[in-house]
Amino acid sequence: MLAVTAGAMGAGAACLAILLGAFLVRALLRKQWRGTTSEEAAEATSSEWDYIIVGGGTAGCVLANRLTKGPAGKDKRVLLLEAGRGDYDNKLVQIPAGILRLFQSDFDWHFYTSNEKATSGRGIYLCRGKCLGGSSCVNVTLYTRGDAHDYDTWEKDFKCTGWSAAEVLPHFRRTEDDQIGLYKTDPKHHGSGGEMSVDNVRYQNPLSAKFLEACKQAGHKLNPDFNCWDSPQTGAGRFAVSQRNGARCSAASALLAPALAEATRGLKVLTGVLARKVVFKGTKTTGVQFSVEGVDFTANLKKGGEVILAGGAIHSPQLLMLSGIGPAEHLKSHSIPVISDLSGVGQNLQDHPAAAVAFECPEDYRGISVTSAIRIAGTSIPHPWPLINWFVNGSGPLTSTGCDHGGFFTTEAAPANSSSADLQMRFLAARAVSADGMRSFTSFKKTTRHPDGFTFQAIAARPESRGRVLLASAQPETNPVIEGGFLTHKQDVASIRAGLRLARKLAQQPALKPYAGREVFPGESVQTDEQLDEYIASSVHTANALVGTCRMGELSDPLSVVDPEMRVKGVQGLRVVDASVIPKLPGGQSNSCVVMIAERAAASSLAFRGNEATGARLTDPGGPQLPRTLLAPARAGFPHRGMAIVAVIV
Repeated sequence: MLAVTAGAMGAGAACLAILLGAFLVRALLRKQWRGTTSEEAAEATSSEWDYIIVGGGTAGCVLANRLTKGPAGKDKRVLLLEAGRGDYDNKLVQIPAGILRLFQSDFDWHFYTSNEKATSGRGIYLCRGKCLGGSSCVNVTLYTRGDAHDYDTWEKDFKCTGWSAAEVLPHFRRTEDDQIGLYKTDPKHHGSGGEMSVDNVRYQNPLSAKFLEACKQAGHKLNPDFNCWDSPQTGAGRFAVSQRNGARCSAASALLAPALAEATRGLKVLTGVLARKVVFKGTKTTGVQFSVEGVDFTANLKKGGEVILAGGAIHSPQLLMLSGIGPAEHLKSHSIPVISDLSGVGQNLQDHPAAAVAFECPEDYRGISVTSAIRIAGTSIPHPWPLINWFVNGSGPLTSTGCDHGGFFTTEAAPANSSSADLQMRFLAARAVSADGMRSFTSFKKTTRHPDGFTFQAIAARPESRGRVLLASAQPETNPVIEGGFLTHKQDVASIRAGLRLARKLAQQPALKPYAGREVFPGESVQTDEQLDEYIASSVHTANALVGTCRMGELSDPLSVVDPEMRVKGVQGLRVVDASVIPKLPGGQSNSCVVMIAERAAASSLAFRGNEATGARLTDPGGPQLPRTLLAPARAGFPHRGMAIVAVIV
């Protein structure tokens, strides 16, 4: 009788957990967003603006804040146009592990590459954020800047004056609010009191700790700070993340929200609007044409105003070409009148290519992976207790996007003359369900049986392959053609291949070996260089760092699109400020770099135009910080909707 009662109680608890988990999914997925109406668009276009920012992603949010801030911005009127959603405070965005449901959702543009020559005929899925905050709302939150050589290369090799490591470092520091404690010991490289909180993930899976032990056993040093440029980037450790109190710290929540909260700022944001083209009078920029609910509107600039494109590496070159700026023959083929013949528009596309090695844990270690911690066993329903832990404490497995441990390594495949690591390794305390790492993320929400294990993601940290973005039509509603060019340079293949071999070596170190059961991907039979290269081609995926398609350079450079002040060549009153201006991808995640780019743009003639008395210098952004009360994340304590969810559970 007791056994039956205990069994019934256990079954009842399981049913209750499933019901609570299902309720939480419905609550988290509930839509709260309404786009701009045609009436609101008409009101916004009835007056003129000092700045029109096209794109409310990472750079757009930084610019919207800085251009309306302080004495220099108090009289500025700024219009921000965003094609995507406005609910950057959605719980799935705030919870870092919510990324598992954001890929290929309404928060994503669902891009795929085409015409790939080295990926076994596959198009590569590219996640780009379709909401205020852009890809800072759908990335894995890692905060790694690259090394000093990356930025010195911009200035030396691409003639981007003012972009050396020493000159960009203050712009990184200005926005940073270090929570790890690095600012106290290294204020040269870290900031405190900025809007973007940088922390360690408030959770460490046992397998992640074993990974760090294995790296030491294999002879690799531990690196406590990948963003310190006084020491080599190489080594293993915990990647810093853009989080505050365990919640995602996006550009929208950190910078746009406080700006919108100040009623005295001249900032207007329109969401769900599609930019159609930049409007010119001759070669002078006069405004932006956009559509809402099928109706076209034109936002006009004040005299001396500027349009700033901040749509990212896909949309900024697309909008330039739709507006008549780009390769003349390509524009003519789509019957677009040429305003400025710039052959570099859309060229130089770069991304971090990656491939995975995955192991399944022996049965003795069932339940050890993070995937077992966050879901009810045998279902795709979130377990309620990690959600409670996140809402109440801002800690636990939901604070992790999965890949917050790893390192940078110089492999035997690295170029002989390189002083920087050629490989980034990300360690995930979860077994991949597909050789394509992005497919593992997108299919996780549908997978009910997820065996325990761990995965290494080998990434070519400083890729040499190049792709391009082309128009598919003259209609902005049509996605452009994205030719990723993945693996078209043998150096990238060699670095990833070396990374796969390193992953296998680490898995056999004493710390990890007991947990390394069957090698699921690529499989023990895949051993030779040729076999590994074939596996890489069939499974390569993006590490989500698209840059370069409107790159900076000196005016005489035939492939540069903007000058070092990010002004578009051949026209007046138009800049591009986003990841597309990056000439060469740094060895790290691109989001912190984009924040720096926008900071630098605002600290130059944009924010201080006509205000020379402020004494602002490019190497010393300065300026007052926001009050601490405005730096709280959307999940400060109990958010309103969060309290409702927790109250129902309890």
